[in-house]
Amino acid sequence: MRAVRFHRHGDPVAVLSVDDVPVPSPGPDDLLVRMTTRPINPSDLMYVRGEYGREATLPSPVGFEGVGVVERADRAGTYHEGARVAVAATGTWQDYVSAAPGELIPVPDTVPDEVACRLTVNPFAARLLVDQLDVPPGEWLLLSAGASAVCRMILTYAAKRRIRCLHLVRRPEQVTPLRLLGADEVIDVSAGPWVDRVLAVTSGGAAAAIDSVGGQVGGDLLDCLRPGGLLIVFGALSGEPIPLPSRRVIFSSLTVRGFWLPERLAALERHDRARLTEEVVADVADGRPGMDVADRYTLSQIRAAVRHSARTGGAGKVLLTDDSHPE
Repeated sequence: MRAVRFHRHGDPVAVLSVDDVPVPSPGPDDLLVRMTTRPINPSDLMYVRGEYGREATLPSPVGFEGVGVVERADRAGTYHEGARVAVAATGTWQDYVSAAPGELIPVPDTVPDEVACRLTVNPFAARLLVDQLDVPPGEWLLLSAGASAVCRMILTYAAKRRIRCLHLVRRPEQVTPLRLLGADEVIDVSAGPWVDRVLAVTSGGAAAAIDSVGGQVGGDLLDCLRPGGLLIVFGALSGEPIPLPSRRVIFSSLTVRGFWLPERLAALERHDRARLTEEVVADVADGRPGMDVADRYTLSQIRAAVRHSARTGGAGKVLLTDDSHPE
């Protein structure tokens, strides 16, 4: 079968290859899934660069989520052959994956593959990020990389709690779509210094911020928080460390907290995780923003796909499918 792998860490465009490897032979408690569609997420590329929280054994397969069809059921018969399942396992960027039942979620017939392939990461992250915020109704939440898929999902969950969202974006064309989606305020940071603008909109500071960028953007978000505010570090798109203004953190009693989805899911009790999964699947089936598609590529076009994913600007995910893609 085809498997996208890397034999050393580095720039994904340079180190990813499509290798011919044997189809996995799952144990009696695992299932063999034929993959059909997978997204390219920032975490996938961090893993290739050696910047992710999970160590790779080289040569390593790539991809943390996707959707497929059960080809061979487990001994317990948890899923029947032919069942469509969302997969949360390492190595989804290949033709077949061996997965444990706990790494699979049944996909409703009403949810197409291009949506189901993104079921296990961003929707869960958006829901859990909002769940851990202690933001009273009417207070402000700041979102860097505000046009990203996860930030658009966060917006819908925050709106249910009447939390006001201020999205920071990098391009003027990203402003109007977010306003139409219901964002309370959108600021284009490419237009110039933005901290004072945020402070003016929020009347002196937001209650919380979720940062997906890192670097100076993360540091500036700290300056946008009111005393007692919370910064959740969710991503590191810039690849740069956040400068931590010690005096600001101390004298304004700010809290900086990391968020890593696998850790948060692992900490849940089984019944809580089951309930969360049921609710998230229902939300996705009902339709949620953040599921746009930028383009589709085959596994053999992985380098072109990765290049494209770097320039989408929140306009949708690049997907790896079995469909042909015009050159």
